Formats: sequence, structure tokens, C-alpha cells
Amino acid sequence: MNILNKYTHWFLRIPLILTFILHGYPKLGTSVANLGFIGYLVGPFEFFGAILIALGPFLDKEILTKVGSGMIAIIMVGAIYMHLVKWDDGFMDVEWQILLLCVSAYLLIKSDN
Repeated sequence: MNILNKYTHWFLRIPLILTFILHGYPKLGTSVANLGFIGYLVGPFEFFGAILIALGPFLDKEILTKVGSGMIAIIMVGAIYMHLVKWDDGFMDVEWQILLLCVSAYLLIKSDN
């Protein structure tokens, strides 16, 4: 049972990593949502945030997981804001972003432990 507890974080970590590598890579070097300079940061925050989350446990560097999770959390707060305030979407349009924000916040707080 102890070994299961030790590696349970991977059930959250792997989908988060895959999601942001697959969605962040195509955004590298492009502006997102007509945000100007800030729009150019979305792709790198998503892609490299996911890479840092993946490397954290393997390099035994908890700070990598924390920084990567923080980068993704910032993007998710921005995405939720854009959907709810700028684009006037409803809650049903942001449940995925809220879930991703919660998983990244969990990893930010819990890290590799």
C-alpha cells in the first residue's frame, strides 16, 4: 500500500504533462487570442511548464515541479478569465480549465512528495 501512495501523483501528473505538451508545442512562437506580447508567452508557459513537471521527480528537484506547476496555473487563471470575462462564456465552458488549474495547484502545493 505504501508504494501505491508514493506513486499516485503520476495519475494526475501524466495527463497534465501530455495535455500541455500537445497543446503548448503548436503555440510556440505564435501569439494566442490577440493578446500581443502576453500571447507569445502562452505556448512557452504551457510547453516548458509541462517539461519541468515531468523532469522534477526524475532529477529529484522539487523546485522544477513547483515552477512548472506555477507556470501552468498562471495560464489557467488567464484562460478562465478570458472565457468568463472577455468572451462571456459560462461555467460549462471552463470546467476543463478549472480542473487543470486544480491539478496544477495540487502539484504546486504537494510537489513530488
